[in-house]
Amino acid sequence: MLLSTRIAVFVSLAFILAFGTLAVIGAQRETLAAQPYTRIAIAGQEALWREILHTETRRLSMLRERIATDAGVTDAFRRGDLPTLRRMALTWTQPWLTSGELSDLQILDHQGRILVASSAQAEPPRLLDISTIGAILDGQEPAGIRQVSSDAFRIVAAKRFETWDGSPTVLAIGSKAGGPLKSFAEAMDAESYLVSTRGRLVEGTEAQLWQDIELTFPQRIGSVQQAEVDDRLYAVTAIPLADISAGSAGLLVAAQDATESLLALDRLTMLTMVIMAVVAILTVGGLYLYLRYSFNPLRRAVTILAALARGDTSATLVRRSDDEIGQIASAITELRHNLVALNEARRQRELQRRRQERFVRRQMESLAETLEPGAREEVLGDLGRIVAATKGGAATAEDVDPIARLIREDDQLGPIAAVLQQMSGRVVDQHRRLSELVARLREALVRETQLATLQQELSIARDLQRSVLPADFPERPTFGVKGLMQSANEVGGDFYDFFERGDGKLVFVIADVSGKGVPAAFFMAISRTLLKAIALFENDPAVCVRQLNDLLVVDNDQMMFVTLVFGVFDPRTGHVDFVNAGHSAPIRIRADGSVETVPGDSDMAVAVIDTAEFSSRSIDLAPGEMIVLYTDGVSEAFNAEGEQFGEARLLTSLEGMRDADSPDAMAQGILSTVKTFENGVHQSDDITLLVVRYTGPDTSSAPFLPEPIGGEG
Repeated sequence: MLLSTRIAVFVSLAFILAFGTLAVIGAQRETLAAQPYTRIAIAGQEALWREILHTETRRLSMLRERIATDAGVTDAFRRGDLPTLRRMALTWTQPWLTSGELSDLQILDHQGRILVASSAQAEPPRLLDISTIGAILDGQEPAGIRQVSSDAFRIVAAKRFETWDGSPTVLAIGSKAGGPLKSFAEAMDAESYLVSTRGRLVEGTEAQLWQDIELTFPQRIGSVQQAEVDDRLYAVTAIPLADISAGSAGLLVAAQDATESLLALDRLTMLTMVIMAVVAILTVGGLYLYLRYSFNPLRRAVTILAALARGDTSATLVRRSDDEIGQIASAITELRHNLVALNEARRQRELQRRRQERFVRRQMESLAETLEPGAREEVLGDLGRIVAATKGGAATAEDVDPIARLIREDDQLGPIAAVLQQMSGRVVDQHRRLSELVARLREALVRETQLATLQQELSIARDLQRSVLPADFPERPTFGVKGLMQSANEVGGDFYDFFERGDGKLVFVIADVSGKGVPAAFFMAISRTLLKAIALFENDPAVCVRQLNDLLVVDNDQMMFVTLVFGVFDPRTGHVDFVNAGHSAPIRIRADGSVETVPGDSDMAVAVIDTAEFSSRSIDLAPGEMIVLYTDGVSEAFNAEGEQFGEARLLTSLEGMRDADSPDAMAQGILSTVKTFENGVHQSDDITLLVVRYTGPDTSSAPFLPEPIGGEG
């Protein structure tokens, strides 16, 4: 490529880079300049929504006060006549429900249970959660918006109400969010939508437009985006909604038709880019023509230099100017005079080169001594043949020896260079092998250190996981319980738990988390903590598991789930209520040693879907009977022949353990049987067991009076 062409290409690239930089800076400047207006627009919409929401909540608060001060309602509530109260509340609120002033009316106790509701559903969605109810009972009167179900928002106002059965209650009323949303849309002259925290549309003024927009918004900050729908451009603004409990309720989205202003801005941007491109083309084209004309004398000088390089000293160049081209002509003339002197200097250099050849050969012989034995003999042999050929060695060997032929053509420099190249390759290869060996040694040391650190961390994680499992439970007169777990890896996903509640009942659970290793261990710790916290305040096992499912399914990006058997055992009667969520069925061992699987289908595993329902089943244990719970690490154990342990073999093994009269002996017997079956095969999954034995009612002391779940009062 000619120098003039290269200069033109370089300048073209410089122009492209400059114009591109200006375009990026301009776009960034427009973005920065639009940020204050974006914040103002978001702040204005937030203020408008707050005003509309304040108007609606103030209306609900006034309606709430009228209900709270109604003599008939309060009198029926104080008398504790719940059926009459529900009929009066439904009759009293029917006009407001019909007129649209009110959509929900609920009276809830301090545990969040609905005592009175205007809805005809068997289990209507609660207007308030437990934390908000606690704040109201502490004297607050919150009002605001809340997503009560996956497809409904409610504007809610609530306050403390009369006591029921010695405990305070909360009166909450709500209205549909469609009215305020429509008022917001009319004020903004835009289509408006309410979006849940998962990005799903709940309510909106134009559902089809929402489907066409197809945008994703950040949940906790306001944002403004642009969308194109059917040749129309929309400015879409999303502002976060604050929940009544100070959390996040979702987003309020407004889509406003801004086609004219956005198209005008696009046309202006396109015009600017066209003008910049035309200016760049004209500038680069003019520069290329100018350089082509200016570099013609230089091309003639290059032609003369090429002739001199071929040995043609007859070529001359006339100096026609005093610029750089003229200086080149003078230099070429001087070059011709120097060619003659160069030949003489070449002869002198040849003599010097021969002296240097001998010196280089001696140095190479010394260097060859540092090589490995085989390579050293090859190099010394080549150097010996070079010396022999130079002194006129065997004439018959010259015809076949390539080194001898090369010496005749170029004296010793060529062969020495070839030998030096071979020796350099051998030195480099030897050095490379040594370097690789050193690198592998260093890498092995680093990996050994990392492995030791990882093993130490996994050991700590295993100790922490085992520390959260319950310690040995003291033997009671009426029952005994024992649990054990043996992890397949350092940490596992199985867990068990049992504790005695304040009402004297034993709460127990065994569970298996999907997956293995550290993720399963973390999910296990979360599931166990949540379930234990729920079980302290809820009697029904099905409700406990449903609440656990609602908590775990939220933000479950890893799609993990847990199977479990959760139950409540009453040692006074031997009655057991339990829920089986996708787990192996419990095994019942009767007092006479007979074994049977507790019948009944299992529910869905926990944390799979957010609408799962769970059901409780019950059995009554006779004195001396046991319940055995286990994970699939027991039934899916394998021996060296690939045979599975299986549930049938487990039942047969339990029938042979008639002498195991305690939970500890039974659990250890099962573990020993499984280990004997595996016969040294590596354990493939965690083995977890939980055994509960009913001894019989305690007649040696006064009858036990259970403590109410909610405490005194």
